[in-house]
Amino acid sequence: MEGKMSNWFNIEVNEVLKAFSSCTKQGLTTMEANRRLAKVGHNQLESGVKLSPWQIFGTQFKDFMVLVLIGAAIISGMLGERADAITIVAIVILNAILGFIQEYRAEKSLEALKELTAPLAHVFRDGKIQRIPAKSLVPGDILVLESGDRIAADGRLIQASNLEINEATLTGESLAVLKNEKIAREANPSLGDQRNMVFAGTVVANGRGRAVVTATGMGTEIGKIANMISSVHNEETPLQKRLEQMGKWLVIICLGICSAVGTMGVLRGEPPRQMFLAAVSLAVAAIPEGLPAIVTIALAVGVQKMIRRKAIIRKLPAVETLGCATVICSDKTGTLTQNQLAVTRLWAAGREYSLEHHHQPIQQLNFLAPQYNLLLEIGMLCNNAQFEAVGISEMVGDPTEVALMAAALDHGMKAKELSQRQPRLGEVPFSSDRKRMSVWVKGHGASPCLLTKGAPDVIMGRCTKIWASEGIIPLSSLNLRELKSRIDEWGSEALRVLAFAYRPASYQEIAINGDPENELIFVGLMGMSDPPRPESRFAIEKARRAGIQTKMITGDYPRTAAAIARQIHLLRPNG
Repeated sequence: MEGKMSNWFNIEVNEVLKAFSSCTKQGLTTMEANRRLAKVGHNQLESGVKLSPWQIFGTQFKDFMVLVLIGAAIISGMLGERADAITIVAIVILNAILGFIQEYRAEKSLEALKELTAPLAHVFRDGKIQRIPAKSLVPGDILVLESGDRIAADGRLIQASNLEINEATLTGESLAVLKNEKIAREANPSLGDQRNMVFAGTVVANGRGRAVVTATGMGTEIGKIANMISSVHNEETPLQKRLEQMGKWLVIICLGICSAVGTMGVLRGEPPRQMFLAAVSLAVAAIPEGLPAIVTIALAVGVQKMIRRKAIIRKLPAVETLGCATVICSDKTGTLTQNQLAVTRLWAAGREYSLEHHHQPIQQLNFLAPQYNLLLEIGMLCNNAQFEAVGISEMVGDPTEVALMAAALDHGMKAKELSQRQPRLGEVPFSSDRKRMSVWVKGHGASPCLLTKGAPDVIMGRCTKIWASEGIIPLSSLNLRELKSRIDEWGSEALRVLAFAYRPASYQEIAINGDPENELIFVGLMGMSDPPRPESRFAIEKARRAGIQTKMITGDYPRTAAAIARQIHLLRPNG
């Protein structure tokens, strides 16, 4: 089954277990696991063709300029110029040793990266939890996941309890992702949005869970990456191409000049043998034997600087290729900014309230308007951040959701009491495509309530009413213009803006895999600040002086992104 299907995230847990002939009560038997292991092979990455130290050393002599120098050394030796021949050979060997040392160290460092695959794994076999070598895992095994575990294979979650996984090795996202066992609604979500899947090489940051193994070895996502890397053909870098081109022209020019000198000497009556030796000596003297060594030393210095910055350079000329970069694309949140979000503005019932210098109890917000109470309630209930009763500083989860929870707690709300009074009944998780998250909670009456938060433009497009100061009224074009004006104003102040809405729901719709966020009632907005990193501005200025353009990649509202860009001088003040 492993090779026949890949969309396990779109399939119910029972169907996945059935497909792999596995079960949660017993797991696989040892006999069945051994049979599958013999069929699919060990759960490990293929190493590919491995070069021996002698082969790595031999590749240092394949450069065209090095071959020219070797030819020059041979000719010098034949002409009796032993000192020149020894000098050229010494330069060639020194050049080869420098290149060999760097590439051999890089190969060793790359081999160390294979430690990303866990050496041991906990599985549920024969009705009990066992600790086995990770390479013995097979499709259908039940993985037991605990905080701190490095996941040994790809799998579909069947149980999850506050399970957060750091997937930076695959997606580059530094924040842990909250996982669940619910079926995914999107047809083809990205790896980062596959909340019901776990992947080999990632780490359990918090919580616990169980997953049925769906892929092992080279069939895993990290295996696919390893396969792409191993299948890449060696391509000459720009520097190698230019050096080879220069070497060829140098040889052609030298041969042309020496031929001309030799021919003119013979025409003047000089002995042909003497003119031939003179021409050859001139050709050898014209070859810059120190050039390869100088280039190698310069690149080696660059490699050492990169190593101090925790970067592995496999081939020396790759340093020059990196230097040819003209554009840097950078994520905004957590890279250019500090990723320390805090709610600083609320807007509801046509009024704005600043939280920057106030920490007033929730009763005072109710005095302003009851909509503020609901606004903070939605932020707290439509939220997957985990918190401790001892204080906000111990909350874990997505920084945006932690900020929403902190805002409600700061103003007197009790998360435990609220969740007990309005328990969650269902969830439609956030994804980068949907740009929104919704939960069903038990309402104040007999019917449940759908609570939604997300990008303002998306939420406003799904609302038909608004809870204004005079009550719930149809959402008019005037209301939309006022909201758009407020969002633009906050965006120009570099605030990240979220919109919040709700509607009465029914118990029947919770079980339907549809699109529930329709005919919503708009409640309000929250603005969050995320200050830029102090070093971002200097890094961008340094890149600009080097002739490198910096591009910021973000899903934020355009005005918010532009305001941050101006603060770090990515955009000019009037840009």
